[in-house]
Amino acid sequence: MVKMTPQQRMISARRGQKPDKLPIFSAANNSFICQYYGLEVEEYLSNADKCASSHKAFMEEFGLDGCVVASGYILYGCGPEMGVTWKFPGKDFPGFIEGPLTGENDLANIKVPKAPTGYFKHYLEIIERVSRYMGQTHAVTANILGPFAAACFLRGIEQTLLDTAMNPTFFQRYMQLSTELSAFFGRSVLATGVPLTALNEIFLTPEMISPDAYHRLILPWDEKVQEMLRPDVVPNIMGAFIGRPDDKKSQVAARARYRAFFGLCESLDDIMQAVEETTPEYYFPLTVSGRMLAEWEAGKILRFLNEGLDYLINERSFTTHISLVSIQSESQEKAFQISKKLQAIKAFRDEYKTP
Repeated sequence: MVKMTPQQRMISARRGQKPDKLPIFSAANNSFICQYYGLEVEEYLSNADKCASSHKAFMEEFGLDGCVVASGYILYGCGPEMGVTWKFPGKDFPGFIEGPLTGENDLANIKVPKAPTGYFKHYLEIIERVSRYMGQTHAVTANILGPFAAACFLRGIEQTLLDTAMNPTFFQRYMQLSTELSAFFGRSVLATGVPLTALNEIFLTPEMISPDAYHRLILPWDEKVQEMLRPDVVPNIMGAFIGRPDDKKSQVAARARYRAFFGLCESLDDIMQAVEETTPEYYFPLTVSGRMLAEWEAGKILRFLNEGLDYLINERSFTTHISLVSIQSESQEKAFQISKKLQAIKAFRDEYKTP
């Protein structure tokens, strides 16, 4: 087989075509990058050169074919520049604690920015740099904040969920604003030249939203954003985990996808159950979770990969990739321990033979 670039390898696998070797893709990795490469959180969030260079080193050192760039909610567009209050807990990444949309009177005061500022501008600078370094060869991916996620930042997660039932008219009004914001975020991200993007509704989980509520209240707004930006360029990744209303089979399959994607399948039996519940055409990643990387020995991780890949590829003829959905570490010592496991995964992938 002709040797592929990492980007070709990743795209080929996602399309159900056989790559020259299994791709490795990493999603959330911000705390690991900081600990392993010696960045302070503030540097990661404010120094585009250091952040982008660390992403480049991370992808090269651990043989990644693709990577989500600049994981960190504060970067995605609803930072302090939009009036959202964030809290930095010590040296860790910040979490949001309050939004500016406390009632209907606040709606007129929140405007779609004319140009990127603050943390969002920094996010775009990171994406642009990493895309310039590696966008021609690797599956560099950037998140575009979805309209429901933007609403949750502006209004608060619990209050947004309450509004869907208790104040639906107001919910519809600020979802219109959030949709315009999401389209602004998307246009700005696409302007960086990043090769791959995803519309990410980061607060959307099967536990949070019922399929009926999703299809009735959220999906129409997601589709409006996609129409503004082109659906083929901005896939709605989280919608795959919800299922259709009044269709139990599709909901069971969607939950199986959710378990597989986020690394909740930690044994061959779990993988086999998830495969039975999903649909044959579904692209099925084999995920090594953050918990597995932190707690399992390298040998146990490699046995899990070997058993899972043999089953998915040889027995079920699925296309797949190795997904490192969350690489997080609370200390430099832990980061170095995890790095050895990542190197073991890289070596395993390079030796693994697909039929």
